[in-house]
Amino acid sequence: MTLEEHPGTWTYDPEAEAAYIYLRGPIAPGGVARTVTVDSPMANLGLDESGRVIGIEILAAWPEE
Repeated sequence: MTLEEHPGTWTYDPEAEAAYIYLRGPIAPGGVARTVTVDSPMANLGLDESGRVIGIEILAAWPEE
């Protein structure tokens, strides 16, 4: 198996207590065609129009230091 490296970014919104991982770079407005909830309500997958996962939203409070 060959692993591919892709540049990814992520953001965290402390008010929403949610992190979002962008798997294929920035997502244009309207770029997520469908959202699938996984292990409700802990994670959501953002899918493009072809059904490919383009982002992952994780709903969890960030640990305080």
